[in-house]
Amino acid sequence: MRVYDVPVVFFDLDDSLINKDANSLWIRWRFRSERWAIVEAMLALASLYRAYKRGRVTHWRLSNYYRTRTRGMNLASYERRVEQFFTERGQLHIYPQAASLLFAYERQGTELVMITGADHVIAEAYGRALGIPHVISNRLRVEGEKIVGLERPMCYGSGKVALAQAFLQARGLSFTDAAFYTDSHADIPLLELVAQPVVLNPNEQLRNAATLRNWPCLDWRIE
Repeated sequence: MRVYDVPVVFFDLDDSLINKDANSLWIRWRFRSERWAIVEAMLALASLYRAYKRGRVTHWRLSNYYRTRTRGMNLASYERRVEQFFTERGQLHIYPQAASLLFAYERQGTELVMITGADHVIAEAYGRALGIPHVISNRLRVEGEKIVGLERPMCYGSGKVALAQAFLQARGLSFTDAAFYTDSHADIPLLELVAQPVVLNPNEQLRNAATLRNWPCLDWRIE
């Protein structure tokens, strides 16, 4: 695996550093003990996943999913559930190759950043396990003790680009100082901006786009 000489490297999480989608892992874990997981799964399959494939995830749609996902939980109880999920299932899906690549970048002094559409509680659990000090993600919006949706901007599409740009600008850097690893065609806008795009475990649509643009491709699923 080649390591690029850049000050900052961004990594997607789902199907990139881990071999599944974190939301899918969470739902399957909840199925073991909670009937409510059936409602969450139906909402995700009927609305969220199809919208994601069409590149049409909206703030309202994702907020609605998280209101359903965290029904009956305040932020503290959700954090406890996520910790249990991560210990029992989530950590088992980290690609072993991820640790080697992250270590190589850390050794050369590159700043590691996870940038993901997962919520900040899930994303930070993976960030701690992987030794990634900076996590940019969707943040749960809390009013009083109740989780009511997501903060803006959403870490998806143009919102993801804006959040990455803000991180770089705070350090006096620009996209020409960054690399980005991701599996998803939804991240093409950010891939097109960074100095070094890398396609990681891509879906078919992104693989085709990478071939046209001559972007390097890694596929840990077949190693």
